[in-house]
This record gives sequence, structure tokens and C-alpha cells, in this order.
Amino acid sequence: MDIRIKTLSNGISEQGYLAQLELLLEKSHANNASPHVYKQDRTFFKSNLEGGAYNIVALSGERVVGYTALRKMQPWPEYLERTEHAPESCALMLYSLVDPEARGCGIGALLAQKRIELAQCMGLQHLYATVHPSNHANMKILTRLGFNEIAVKPLFKEQLLRSLMYLKI
Repeated sequence: MDIRIKTLSNGISEQGYLAQLELLLEKSHANNASPHVYKQDRTFFKSNLEGGAYNIVALSGERVVGYTALRKMQPWPEYLERTEHAPESCALMLYSLVDPEARGCGIGALLAQKRIELAQCMGLQHLYATVHPSNHANMKILTRLGFNEIAVKPLFKEQLLRSLMYLKI
């Protein structure tokens, strides 16, 4: 499978990506391929695409087969405890989703690496990610890229169990 990683323009309003992300999410949940991902809705992706985050997609031809985002820590999310790091030097790696039919092709690793590179280009120094502790594939990718687990605790308003991962860039 020929995969191309693309960082989308911040503030993109192209509906084609939104529709493809919704289809990708539905496909993943229908196959129970992402039991560790909490289901977002259209407003999450729409907000991200319209400038709420830096968006990265994995494409096979023109079809989206993976998605992830990077968000600066301004404001600092309520579910994370503040650290000694200034929020303007930090970012949160948000949401990773890979097409169930494209799993095992290294797409998750490519998306994670691209987020690190993007954070470096932005002059950020600290990256955080949250992962379900039993999502072994994602934990392995992040650990291989240098992340360390700094806590395991319930997060978000839904109180979902998550490993909080950290990387000093």
C-alpha cells in the first residue's frame, strides 16, 4: 500500500476531509477495530479542521486511511495536571485513527512521527499523549519514539482510563 502523509492547512474548510473522517470513524467502530478510541462526533473533527488543531492525514491515493492531530496547550486541558512547563512550549498529540484494512502498514508510526516533526518545527519542547493502557500497538509506537509513561489514571469528563505519555523534544 502506497501511503502519503499530509499536513492539512490550518483552518481548512474542505468538506471532503470531514466526510472521509466520519466514514473512517464509522468503519472503525463498526468493525470494533478501535475499542480504545472513544467515539468523537462531527463537531470534534469539524473544529479541528477549522483551526482547532493541526491535522495530519494518511492517504492512499486520495482516500484517507489515517488521521491524527496536534493541539497546542493553550489553554491547558482541564483533565491534565499543570506541570512546570509553560503551556506555550507544550502540545498534546490528539486522536489517532487508522483504517482497519490498513492496519499493520506502519501508518500509526508515520502519523506519530509527523506530529513530533511538526511540534519541532513549531519550536515546541514538550509533547503529551494519552493512550488506553491496553492499546499495546500505540503504546509500543510512542515508546519507540521516546515517550515515557508518567501516569495512568481516568481522564476526560467520561473518566476513561488512560496512560499519560510524555516526550521532551
